[in-house]
Amino acid sequence: MPTEYQQTLTGSYDRFFRDGGLYVGERADCGYANMGLFRPDTAEFSDACDNLMALVVGKFRRTQGPLLDVGCGLGGTAEYLARHFPVERVYGINVSDFQIEQCRARVPGAHFEVMPAENMRFPDAMFDAIASVEAALHFKGRREFLNEARRVLKPGGEIVVADMVFHGEPTAFRKVLSGQECYPDLASYRALWESCGFADIEIEDITDASWRAYVAHFKSKALAELLSQRIDAATFNRLIEFVRNIEALPVLAYVVVSARTPE
Repeated sequence: MPTEYQQTLTGSYDRFFRDGGLYVGERADCGYANMGLFRPDTAEFSDACDNLMALVVGKFRRTQGPLLDVGCGLGGTAEYLARHFPVERVYGINVSDFQIEQCRARVPGAHFEVMPAENMRFPDAMFDAIASVEAALHFKGRREFLNEARRVLKPGGEIVVADMVFHGEPTAFRKVLSGQECYPDLASYRALWESCGFADIEIEDITDASWRAYVAHFKSKALAELLSQRIDAATFNRLIEFVRNIEALPVLAYVVVSARTPE
């Protein structure tokens, strides 16, 4: 039975994905629901998300699976992972029935289940690898997820998490971001991973190329759509209000964390 927060979370995101009213460019069609990684030559949102996934996948040494995608969203991440891992050994979990349906349609050879990250139903030591992209900020909480991740990973198993870490409680997007675990610095965030028993922890800060670059990209695309008369002024103003709320979030850092379980 989903918690009240999980019901609110899935309801909010499912409506957002179905409506598409706050999309810019081609975002609605690419299966991604994160901020991506913008390089100097990145022109489209889907390319930025592929860049982020390339960074995530590049940190894995075990590429035969089984691999678990935690918080698999609309299936864009699993689709990318299935290019680098055998598709039949790719698994994904999410608390939204609607999003799991989208994943199954997008990556039919993989395995998807409705399941919370903090209380997985998988047996111990099932997976060689775990990926999670921009989902941990919605878990209640990260410690429970990391403890479960360590449990279901094999000895020496690998985990890579793209995470947006907050230093204060967000005032925007309360339905999906309330009750944040806040960290004064990345040292305290690293300490969480250490306390959960992970080894070889590496934290890469991509704040400028991800969160900040996403905001700049969104504003630019919205303006281009206004000038080309694809949207009207009211829609433009609504898009700008949305992205300004993202820009105002109390983000300590957007990080990609890689770690291993002890052998």
